[in-house]
Amino acid sequence: MFGAIPNLCNPDLAKGGMASVAEYNSKIGDVALEAAEKSNEVMADTTKKALGNMRDLAAARDPSAYGQAFAGFMQAQMELAQSTTAALFEVAQGAGEQMGSVSAGAAEKAEATVNKTTNAASKRKTASATA
Repeated sequence: MFGAIPNLCNPDLAKGGMASVAEYNSKIGDVALEAAEKSNEVMADTTKKALGNMRDLAAARDPSAYGQAFAGFMQAQMELAQSTTAALFEVAQGAGEQMGSVSAGAAEKAEATVNKTTNAASKRKTASATA
């Protein structure tokens, strides 16, 4: 009965599992940081454009032109919001695809490891039963 205990906890398998988890975390972290960097670039560009729109609105002009200037400002801000939303969607979509790819690769690796471990345990069990 106690002879089966070493088969329950394989230190090499545990090391391999921890290495796999660390590799997966590293890949997921890379995807998240890349998405954050791209999002930051989109938002920085949006801020520059929004400040430019405000600069145009604040430019000195004839008092009767402020209504038209404000309408132009609002139109520019709406277009900016639409383009920013589209750019952030592309960033999120790309990150989602990368996450799916990383997760699929990890699942395949885990399945292969489980199959390998199950086959090895089955062979050990068969060998100990015949001995």
